[in-house]
Amino acid sequence: MNSSASLERGYRRLLATYPRAFRRENEEEILAVLLATADNDQRRPGLAVSADLIRSGLLMRLRPTVPHSARAARAGVKLIYLAALAELAAVITIVVTSAAVQAYVQRTVPSATHAAALSLTEDQIAAPIAVVLLLWLAWAVGRRHDWARAVFFIFFGLATVSIIVALAESAAVVAPADFAAGVLVWLLQLAAVVLIFTPQSTAYYRSEPAERLSA
Repeated sequence: MNSSASLERGYRRLLATYPRAFRRENEEEILAVLLATADNDQRRPGLAVSADLIRSGLLMRLRPTVPHSARAARAGVKLIYLAALAELAAVITIVVTSAAVQAYVQRTVPSATHAAALSLTEDQIAAPIAVVLLLWLAWAVGRRHDWARAVFFIFFGLATVSIIVALAESAAVVAPADFAAGVLVWLLQLAAVVLIFTPQSTAYYRSEPAERLSA
């Protein structure tokens, strides 16, 4: 396979991150520009171009399709995405503060050191999963899947239970930064629940396709 064919194949793989409808209308034009601006004998897409194509493609896929007329639902979807971003920040916070939390527990309640380490490990595993789930739910709610609202409500309920349990276990004292990050995520989820379950949002999600297109 010559360098041109190899480069084209690489670009097509990257362009696969874009939605199918967009690719159907624009792929050949974008591909022509990418090949025309590539260096002579270049065999693979450059790192910067690859990152930009992947980022743009994923953003286009994740972008909510809720019309501006359904303001509450649209704002709710954005808040779910924001909650996912806050959850990612919470992951970083848990990792960064884990040593300090374990040291505090060992100093104040030595018998709970093992349990604290286990809890931190569970949080470090669960939090990234929560980020992925929030992104998926934001995408699904943004594509007007009514079932996704129900799933998100259940997810929010579980998050509420988690906050209550954390309070009962004095997480605000033992791991204040982690607890604060969790509360921020919970507040964003609460606001999103309120918005996507307003009467206006419910009417939008349960409307017929023809009604949505005219919205």
